[in-house]
Amino acid sequence: MRMKTKNSYRPRRTTNSLLALCTATLLVAATAARADSPSDTLEQGIYSEETKGDLDGAMQLYQKVIAQAKADQASAAQAQYHLGACYYKKKDFTAANAAFESVVKDYPDQTNIVALARKYLAAAAAPLPAPWADGEVLRLEIKLGGGLKIGMADYSVNAGETNGQKIWRFSSHLNAAGSQSVSSVEAESGTLKPLHSRWKHTLLGEVDATYYPDHVDLKTTGKDEVKKLDIDGSVIDNEETLEWMRCLPLADGYKANQQIMASLGSHVVPVVFTVSGPEQVQVTAGAYSCYRVELSIGQTFWISADPKHYLVKFEGGGVVGELTGVTLRTPGEGAIYTDSVFGFTLSAPAGWSFDKQELDKTDRSAVSIIDPQGVATSDLSVRTKSSIQNEETNSIRKALEAGLDEQAKMFKNFKVRPDSWKDFTLAGYPAVSVVSDYLSGQEANVSYHVWCFDPTNSVRFDVFVPASEFDAFRPKIDAVINSYKTR
Repeated sequence: MRMKTKNSYRPRRTTNSLLALCTATLLVAATAARADSPSDTLEQGIYSEETKGDLDGAMQLYQKVIAQAKADQASAAQAQYHLGACYYKKKDFTAANAAFESVVKDYPDQTNIVALARKYLAAAAAPLPAPWADGEVLRLEIKLGGGLKIGMADYSVNAGETNGQKIWRFSSHLNAAGSQSVSSVEAESGTLKPLHSRWKHTLLGEVDATYYPDHVDLKTTGKDEVKKLDIDGSVIDNEETLEWMRCLPLADGYKANQQIMASLGSHVVPVVFTVSGPEQVQVTAGAYSCYRVELSIGQTFWISADPKHYLVKFEGGGVVGELTGVTLRTPGEGAIYTDSVFGFTLSAPAGWSFDKQELDKTDRSAVSIIDPQGVATSDLSVRTKSSIQNEETNSIRKALEAGLDEQAKMFKNFKVRPDSWKDFTLAGYPAVSVVSDYLSGQEANVSYHVWCFDPTNSVRFDVFVPASEFDAFRPKIDAVINSYKTR
């Protein structure tokens, strides 16, 4: 009986054990099935991220969901999005950008999550607090690759308001190699989102851009048509790119992607910004530790590693810009230029500036007079009388006539206005002015000249301006010319 009892008992226990084992196996399998489900794993990841605050654990779960993208695209897109959010919370903005870009690129059909990713993309590259002071002006000298100075560039920032909204006004003025570029951008103070811009280039034209949430209206001077250009995602204006870069969390290995509106070209350019450094950079303004910011469009900028994030140097298009100084201008403050060697001064209203020209001779000095709207090309040249021919110093008018004869050889349809000759005094000394007309391409232009002799120097102002602008511009440049003082 015991044998039978024993034998009959053992199979029942084995059966129960097998049943228990099978039940456990089924439970494990069911759990595994749930764990392997992309939607369930996604939920676990969100729980880990948002409830437990376990970012690393959540990221592992999100990566698992992404690996199963073929099984569940919707879950994979959400996982990719949340992965970017985790990177963002960890302040790894480069990885955050890459994750959000993958959402946009790899899951275009998941429109809701793509829209969220685009917002996060803008936030991932969101500007840090402004490093500049109200009224700051950066002055850079522009050189050719070999080191020859060909002009200057000013970048200024001013606080303001428009329609009750706090904004920054970013202005730039590039004057180099006979051409000028002038721009102004109004942008939201916190986000740097552009609201309005104006960009004028003497060779490319002038365009006015007004920004809306989903498009930008472009109005080119001289054309009645307003061009509407749709925009998708974060866009900044080309003429605020410098300030936008200065607000990035610069660090070695940092990378950002940004769409840039080139209003003069009427198109949006996607640009990748890659940061390395810091490295030492020596310029006229001093020695700086800088982050090197390389743009995918073939330009390189060096931004100081200190909290001010000054633009110290840039290279692109065959030219180099190097910082010469940083100034703060109060509202309404004018400009003053002093030449201690030749002993003269000039002054100009707020917004105007001066730029000393580099000359290879010591018997002369020259300065560019830069109006804020880039209307004209204006220069002052001062030479010692001993450096010019004696017969030219006998008569101011004859000296000026000789100069006009040279211009007649250079300019098309050059004609002096006979009734424009004027005798007056400048800085207490006799002076003569004259106006001439000529063509630049098909455009009517005016040249305006003022020549004066003081006891030791020959003083000459040369102004070249579109004919359509001359009457309005003349009183302004005359005010600068009449400010000339000599010792």
